Amino acid sequence: MITCLHGFLGLPSDWDFLRDAGFAIRAIDLFRGKTVPETGDTLLGYSMGGRLALTALAKGAAYQRAVIVSAGLNVSEETERTERRAHDERWAERFQSEPWDDLTADWNRQAVFGGRAVDRVEADFDRVELGKALRKWSSGALPPLEPHLETIAIPVLWIAGETDERYLEAAKRAIELLPRGELAVAPGAGHRVPWEQPDWFAERLREFTTGNG
Repeated sequence: MITCLHGFLGLPSDWDFLRDAGFAIRAIDLFRGKTVPETGDTLLGYSMGGRLALTALAKGAAYQRAVIVSAGLNVSEETERTERRAHDERWAERFQSEPWDDLTADWNRQAVFGGRAVDRVEADFDRVELGKALRKWSSGALPPLEPHLETIAIPVLWIAGETDERYLEAAKRAIELLPRGELAVAPGAGHRVPWEQPDWFAERLREFTTGNG
């Protein structure tokens, strides 16, 4: 069973393509009060969900393996942490107050997404919870991850997009610290690897989950 954690502005249904590909999954809705289960077989997290997965593993969550996709390592320098929290606070306020269509268009226009937009329907989200998530799970609010990676002893497949330079660099740093880390780079993909390259992603996931017992 693969426990799947979505990113910000994500939905459990984002992972339906894995179920269609034959995987047994449980998709967690992080915006509906669900938390990361403490035990399981494979823990899969994308972007914000990847950082939450690593945070849970660093705190002792018991999984056989993990797959981290397009995730950062949280901000470590204190001035940058303060700036990041302020940045995410501005987004939180916008998500709780501004017209939905204009807001999500601005979100999708961020450079990290490389011009690849994902349509979202306002009725699928609780705006208050989105704001809370941006504050609570900001990379400037969660603890820096690099000091804890060496304590994660399970096999970890870290996936990044070839053109997602910032997060590919984070992936390379992480692999140097993880005792059993493996890096897979998705050719031609940006930040949203699973949905830009679903066949490639499913094949890498199948190889990893069947090859690490």
